[in-house]
Amino acid sequence: MTDPLSLDANQETKLVVHTLQIARLEEKQQELRERIKTVEKWVAGAAAVLSAGLALLGLLAQISKAYL
Repeated sequence: MTDPLSLDANQETKLVVHTLQIARLEEKQQELRERIKTVEKWVAGAAAVLSAGLALLGLLAQISKAYL
């Protein structure tokens, strides 16, 4: 009598395939997280430049009003 909890070759193959798929998905997930971090840095930099530009424009507008 065979052990009811034993795996046959087909089940073992599927298990190995799924394990490899999980490993590839985890690698892809890590790559995407790194890409998101890069995009977040670019967005933060762009926001800083934009806010500095707007502050400078506001300052120049106030200076121009003082001389009019």
